[in-house]
Amino acid sequence: MPRFYTTPPLPIPYPYVLINANRPDTGLRYIMANKGFIESVIIDSGVEIFRDPNIKDYPPNHMDYLVELYKRVLRTISGAEVYVTVPDYPDDYNPKSLWIEGKTNIERTLDNIKYALQSYSEVNWLIPVQGHYRNPKSVIYALELYQKYDVPLNDFIALANLCVENRVSVIREQVRLTVQWLYRSGHYSTRIHIFGSDMRAIETIHKEIFSFDSTAWTKPRGKGGYSAKNEKERIYLFITWIHKYADIIELPYLPKTMCRR
Repeated sequence: MPRFYTTPPLPIPYPYVLINANRPDTGLRYIMANKGFIESVIIDSGVEIFRDPNIKDYPPNHMDYLVELYKRVLRTISGAEVYVTVPDYPDDYNPKSLWIEGKTNIERTLDNIKYALQSYSEVNWLIPVQGHYRNPKSVIYALELYQKYDVPLNDFIALANLCVENRVSVIREQVRLTVQWLYRSGHYSTRIHIFGSDMRAIETIHKEIFSFDSTAWTKPRGKGGYSAKNEKERIYLFITWIHKYADIIELPYLPKTMCRR
């Protein structure tokens, strides 16, 4: 069953932690408070800056910043798995807005991957596989391009263009095509992470993926747009959210403080 990565409320020990590179303090505080319990951390690239269609690239020296954040996390929880996502360029926020100078978001992401692997080989990079908006077959183009340029695909990759996708059929098809391509290419042990997948899709793809993430529990859909206003409400919403996942799939870990009575 897949791991669920998130940034939990501070008082709840949880092993799979997601750190937002644009707001790292919350994740770092959580790690400091629960460092003896954490097994794995994913540092995302801060990709949500591209929700603004006027932003076309990451800030200068963003790669250096991510590497320093990675090293800081390692110093805090030595012995845990720590991954940092290569800065990628999404197509799902504002389709084609990041297609620049003859390169689509896929080629631009590849450029960053090549630079990261060459310049910071000591970093445990999570390779993002980008695609074009609502075009599942574009993931094949990305994978074949990565293979052409010797990007390592036999460890841990992340499907990175489904963060705001709400069509289960699109998510399911992209996962299916990815799994098929990896198998045909001999990458039998590759672990697949899904960034921000819709909860409804997890029920249909959970057997094909290694892990997924979400921080949507802080502001779930529903009446009145209710969202967490304080720590007590964060705990309540987190417990409610993760139990929804537990009802859909058999999560590999459910904190004892959250088990049903």
